Amino acid sequence: MDTKNALRLAAGIAAAAALMGAAAPVQAASSQGATQTSTESCTELAPEVTTCLTMDERRNVVVTPSGVAILQGYREYSDSTTYPGGSQSSEGTRRYVSVFGSSIQTPDGVIYYDAKVTRVDGSDVLSYSDGLTCVLDTNFVEANGTGGYNHSSGTCTMN
Repeated sequence: MDTKNALRLAAGIAAAAALMGAAAPVQAASSQGATQTSTESCTELAPEVTTCLTMDERRNVVVTPSGVAILQGYREYSDSTTYPGGSQSSEGTRRYVSVFGSSIQTPDGVIYYDAKVTRVDGSDVLSYSDGLTCVLDTNFVEANGTGGYNHSSGTCTMN
């Protein structure tokens, strides 16, 4: 590299460093930090019909000063249902991120978000007592409630 270009590069780096050091303070986005929830419950839906769910979820919500909210999380679950003559179980994971243009909190504390973009990736395995097993892979993006792409797929086999 010739001296002239080396000096230009050094001056450019120095100018960029000076600009970074002199940046105006920016109002930071707020977050309550990551939260983790665990659920374990069984419910009798009807006589001799019981469903049980176990779920672990980690998520974080960040709200920018302009009101844009970003929800990111990961969920693992398993559930099972028994009924006269059979049963069904499933287990799976979900990784998701959603960007919301705005939010409204009602007087009773419920928050409604205006979804702009949502992405979900996951996998599920559903098993039935008759030997049917289905594997579902979820991979989709939705923008403004109108869809985007959906590369989800599923296959079932009989054992």
